[in-house]
Amino acid sequence: MSDQIIENNDNMARQKIINDGHEFENSQDQKLPSLIIQSPLHLPLSGEEFLPTNTDQFLNSIIPQGTILECDVKIVKGWFGRHLKYNFYHSKTQKLLLSVKKSQCPRSHQFLLSKSENELDFVGTLESNFSGTEFILYSNGLSYKNSKDKANLRKELAFIHYEYQLLKTRKGNLFKAYIPSLIEGQPSQIIPTDENTGLKIKSRFLNKRNQEYFEFKTLEPVWSSKYQSYTLPFNSRVNSASVHNFLLKQLKEDGKLSKEIAIQFGKCDGKYLNIDIAYPFTPLQAFSIIISQLDNKLLI
Repeated sequence: MSDQIIENNDNMARQKIINDGHEFENSQDQKLPSLIIQSPLHLPLSGEEFLPTNTDQFLNSIIPQGTILECDVKIVKGWFGRHLKYNFYHSKTQKLLLSVKKSQCPRSHQFLLSKSENELDFVGTLESNFSGTEFILYSNGLSYKNSKDKANLRKELAFIHYEYQLLKTRKGNLFKAYIPSLIEGQPSQIIPTDENTGLKIKSRFLNKRNQEYFEFKTLEPVWSSKYQSYTLPFNSRVNSASVHNFLLKQLKEDGKLSKEIAIQFGKCDGKYLNIDIAYPFTPLQAFSIIISQLDNKLLI
């Protein structure tokens, strides 16, 4: 695909940005969202340093209000560019926080989430349908299909749903994310005991929003006639065009998006994939959303 000349408002220098074609390399009609217009974000101000570790407690701890956890992800690729593994690091220290390997299952996909590159050190699983439009994050434990003892059942930590879009009107991988609401500052426990008790079902009831679950939505890119591309406001940690770049905001009770950014994800300097995570997400929830964004999809 052709290069674009895009203005960077941080220093008013003109940059040559190469579009990330990914699965649309052969589509001449597809306009990828450049998402490059730089502007200050409504992100929480940095407070005390949030020191990362790769323990269960850290990965499942909510990012404190007033701080941002800055991370990046490196993709390990195999034959024909197939994604084999995702490694998540703390940007400042380059400490490994999570290593994720994808495994194929009949009619679905499963991602094994480990605290190290040793696959036996699991902290949970991310499961998707075959088309890659729905993802559910689970803690360690058993499915209700395999156990009747509630004490042994796994918890649902997040549900991610991607919107179907016509190819020629697509503005990136738009999606909604749902996580358990907070009770006294801690995530409520959602433990499915059948197919009608998980986040996927709860998300259909708007009256349960903010009571039983929090709902988030990607900010929709806006078409720029100046740049002839879809754009979004990012800070300097995202400065390269990619269909995977996104800003995630919480939906308020009135159905409008909050001003604050909960997660920012995007490409920097043409090769780095940076992640900024804020309240009320845990690192494990945020990393799972990034995996869902990078995974190949059949129907969107």
